[in-house]
Amino acid sequence: MRFLLVNNHCISDPTAGVTQSLRTIMEWLAEAGHTCHILTTARFESPVTFTIAEHLAEHGVAALRHGDVVQYAVKGVPVTLLMTRHNDERHPHRGESRQYRALLDALLNDFAPDQLIACNGHPMILDAMARARTRGITTAFAVRGFGYYEPRYFKDVDHAFTCSRFLTDLYREKVGLESTPIEPPIDWASVVAPVESRAFVTFVNPSRHKGLLLFARLADMLGSRRPDIPILVVQSGHSGGSLNAIPGVDFSRYPQIMAAPPVPTPADYFALTRILVAPSVWEEPFGRVAAEAMINAIPALVSDRGSLPHVVGGDFSEGGGGRVLPIPAWMTIKTTKLPSEPEVQPWYAAVCALWDDEALYRAVAARAHVIAQERYSERVSRHKHVEYFTSLRRGGRPIAGPIGRGSFRTG
Repeated sequence: MRFLLVNNHCISDPTAGVTQSLRTIMEWLAEAGHTCHILTTARFESPVTFTIAEHLAEHGVAALRHGDVVQYAVKGVPVTLLMTRHNDERHPHRGESRQYRALLDALLNDFAPDQLIACNGHPMILDAMARARTRGITTAFAVRGFGYYEPRYFKDVDHAFTCSRFLTDLYREKVGLESTPIEPPIDWASVVAPVESRAFVTFVNPSRHKGLLLFARLADMLGSRRPDIPILVVQSGHSGGSLNAIPGVDFSRYPQIMAAPPVPTPADYFALTRILVAPSVWEEPFGRVAAEAMINAIPALVSDRGSLPHVVGGDFSEGGGGRVLPIPAWMTIKTTKLPSEPEVQPWYAAVCALWDDEALYRAVAARAHVIAQERYSERVSRHKHVEYFTSLRRGGRPIAGPIGRGSFRTG
């Protein structure tokens, strides 16, 4: 089969998790013997310290000029990149949109894909699906986040796929969408870490929606009561200094609480991690960091919101591979108040139990690793994705009727 991926984020962007997962899918399809091509732009998902020219030079692309169309490859998959300059998601540039459409039409004519895979609701992407469908090309749309709550996003979609059962259920409830949940690919080479130096309780990305305030209370409790438990806070590019900015808690009193700057790969901090805490307040569409911990046989303590309980396979007490712990119901992404010590006590107790009881720790770690092998190994994930995309055919109806009425499963 012939697959065309259309994307408005640079497909080789190292900062974009969703884009990386789509790139991996295309690489797997190509390695399975299918013919693949990617149409993308010069937009990066997050602020970067390098230029697009420097980035493309790493892929063998020489001098660039604005307006250029760049041809290169990622792991053998050909890429056509439009050198966009106006990368505002909310206000597409008309001239660049016309350039993108012209490149798309040329690929639809010359490459002649059997299937077009698309992601996000950018007008250029919606237009690409419409143009493909008028030519009888099957369209598959990746739903990786929230906000696509209007049927118009799926008007030209034959099949929709999500990154979790949680997200599939949410969209069925909100918009009547029937979709197929497939956990996104995880690059084990960038995740698996050595075990010799694992000594910390680790919290990644100290931001409010990731549970910063709950973690701050937990760290204060551990700092004052259990100085023998070292804590590592791994910052992201946007979260530097967040922990020290919380009023009412002085973390300088606790030398066992350490902060690390952003690192190139998850393996860099998992090499230091004995227990992961992921107290997300918002509803995680997937929860990659918990899955990555399980790959390393590291127990993950996760909140009871979003997809996190499913990612770890449920609480260990019920046969799962982690601990699923409550977030106070009043806490939201807009909350500015620290939870009380009694409200965070279940988290404190879970950390201490795993730290003090070696048999319990080994049991949870072993169960986590088994679930990771069953769900997130490359062999399993590759098979799921290749089988899914090669099974899709024209004529799907992901939204079969008005919102609130029954619909049919596709994919």
